Amino acid sequence: MSTRLGRFPAEYERPEPLKFAWPIVLVPELFTTADHLAVLRGYLASLGWEVYTPDLRAAFDCAPARRGGFEGLAARLEQALSALGRDVVLVGHGLGGLLALKAAELAPVRAAVAIAPMLPGVRSRLVMRAANWRALWLGRALAPPRGAALFHLMADAEPFQRQALVRALVADDARAAMDVVRGRVRLEPTPRGVPRLIVTGDSDPFVPLEHATRLAERIGAATAVVPGRGHWLVGGRGLERTMAAAQRFLVRNLGADLLLLYPEEFGSED
Repeated sequence: MSTRLGRFPAEYERPEPLKFAWPIVLVPELFTTADHLAVLRGYLASLGWEVYTPDLRAAFDCAPARRGGFEGLAARLEQALSALGRDVVLVGHGLGGLLALKAAELAPVRAAVAIAPMLPGVRSRLVMRAANWRALWLGRALAPPRGAALFHLMADAEPFQRQALVRALVADDARAAMDVVRGRVRLEPTPRGVPRLIVTGDSDPFVPLEHATRLAERIGAATAVVPGRGHWLVGGRGLERTMAAAQRFLVRNLGADLLLLYPEEFGSED
């Protein structure tokens, strides 16, 4: 259902029963929206997670959030988390994955999972296409991918979903993408001891496995590899393995504090 996190519209799922103490906040990839994460949102809710997906593209009149590029998106995410007013687990895809890793430096974030994150200093083929040169040079909106880039983006989505997913793609901010490609994004190693996980497919043309592994080593993040899968790990054939790795990581690192334990499930203390 629809809700708001301060000025930001968001999609929201609350399960019955609720099994985890903190909600998950999902952050989408370039060119995608909350609609593209509907399957992931529903899957997480089925496991007992409360889930929010804020629209960080929504207009916002706070001065820090008006900044462009990656810094502006990070400021918007911080504002959305502040409006929620609770500790959270962040899960992001692509550019959203990098935002999740960066936001682990914030106090209310308990853990961050980056699914096929955009990599600082790596010329992603999702962005660096001939059709985008003019937009990149002038800092204008990037057109959604077409051709080979679109094929590789959606290759692991369920076939019956692809047409709707493609139609829902939107233009996106060239400045944020170029900040990443040019290596302007800096991540603190193990900020505040917050656990971070990078999940990648071993056949992802946009996130080379060796570069993702190198980033994880540099920032002290754990890694998980989904064999035989590409970039679309937020739905389709890679979803269950991706989220199984993420759930194991979260339970292992956050422990009993993460779980809403009901005394009747464990018997009396007598």
